[in-house]
Amino acid sequence: MKKNCLILFALLLTSLSFTSCSSDSSEASTTNNTTTETAQNYNHTTTEVQLLDLINDYRVEQGLSPLQIIEHISYKSSEHNTYMIETNSVNHDGFDDRKTNLQHVLGAYKVGENVAYGFSTPQAALTAWINSDGHRANLEGDYSHFGLSISQDANGRFYYTNMFIKK
Repeated sequence: MKKNCLILFALLLTSLSFTSCSSDSSEASTTNNTTTETAQNYNHTTTEVQLLDLINDYRVEQGLSPLQIIEHISYKSSEHNTYMIETNSVNHDGFDDRKTNLQHVLGAYKVGENVAYGFSTPQAALTAWINSDGHRANLEGDYSHFGLSISQDANGRFYYTNMFIKK
């Protein structure tokens, strides 16, 4: 019974790591925001730059334009990784808030997001996204810019958030 529970937990965790989220909005949100939002800087690690390059290489192989990096998108991705680590769950919680922020701060009118968990290398995460219909749709989507963050929890597990926008 314990073995079956562990297998079920592993399957659930794996399925959650392959979820994707995107929102194709033809118009920016008209929500009034009383706070002043500004673009945030972000310093990418070598591993993050490697994954950004791998994503652009993949897009070019598919006949698509490479995406331009925007640090603010990576900053928002990092915030989400922190949340996932704090809640010990892989999810898209707060996606609408991130989307609204990217609309207000960057003028995005289309926003997509991929998340992943547990992959030890950028190539492994990208391969998993390519092998998932929803994630691949975001990788190959009609976007102009992107950003991502890779964070590690106290147990050494990696969390990935990759966001895409069109503006």
